Amino acid sequence: MNVYSFIASMLIMADLSLQTNIGFAQGVDPNAPLPTGGTNSRPAQAGVIARLAEAPPPLSLAEVSAEMQSRLLKLPGVRSVSEMPGTPAILRLIAHNESMVGLNTLMDRLNTPGSDRESEYRRLETNIAMMLARTDPFKPDNLRVVIRPREAIDTFETESAAQGIPNVVVRRAFLGELEEVVVGDTPTTIALMPASRLADLGLSPEQAFERARANTEMQIAAITWQSVNGLLEVANPSGYETSLLAFESVWSSVETQLGGPIAVIVPTRDKIIVGRADKSADMARLQDILNDEAKGPRLLSPRIWVRAAGKWTER
Repeated sequence: MNVYSFIASMLIMADLSLQTNIGFAQGVDPNAPLPTGGTNSRPAQAGVIARLAEAPPPLSLAEVSAEMQSRLLKLPGVRSVSEMPGTPAILRLIAHNESMVGLNTLMDRLNTPGSDRESEYRRLETNIAMMLARTDPFKPDNLRVVIRPREAIDTFETESAAQGIPNVVVRRAFLGELEEVVVGDTPTTIALMPASRLADLGLSPEQAFERARANTEMQIAAITWQSVNGLLEVANPSGYETSLLAFESVWSSVETQLGGPIAVIVPTRDKIIVGRADKSADMARLQDILNDEAKGPRLLSPRIWVRAAGKWTER
């Protein structure tokens, strides 16, 4: 053996001896990897590996969408939740209005390692619930009554159906082809109230009408009349002019003001005109107005209604 071979063999033997001594001195398998970064390194690495092994698999968009649809359908006032055609990452939510719910951010949060998935679902669910509550027109103090043609209400229920289920509203027969309907009134909208919302408010249909009529009566208390071409019209419109038909207290004072029996027309949803039922000139003018205005999408009634003994009858 030459001198170079001897030195090399001694270096190899010294290296093996060093590794063996370290292994046995620590009381561990000498074939295990050498520790680095201090005596706590191996337990920390084991903990990371365990957590990675326990991490749930990522959720698919289909799974997240199905879960959110189930949760949102349980919120008060929500009638339908469905995926937008061709855009599965957006849900279309129908309540008192229509909203779009994006799922991309939720997907990212749910699939972040270590995320609390239940908290993430709940976060979005709570935000949507708060938004719906903030904009909900169907609160007891917002309820009012309006008069609408039966055909118009039928059309609304059909056209606003959600997933094939008609949007049945709180309604009842009133006068001829006219019906009385409960609505929710806010500064930005007047919405026909779905019957499904009664349970949210703890009201029966009769109680809803009582509350809505009481609210409407307070709103119309300030209404005044003015003479226009010999007929009476509302001088300070409130949006509930035609609802006056439902309140007996209004018409006794109007009869006194006109000095005789009254005839009324409601050609459109926001117009009511009053004349004397025993004056042919008044009746002719009322008919002319009906001929000109009682048509189109805002039609209410093409008839003249005469009040006698506290009841409306068609003339």
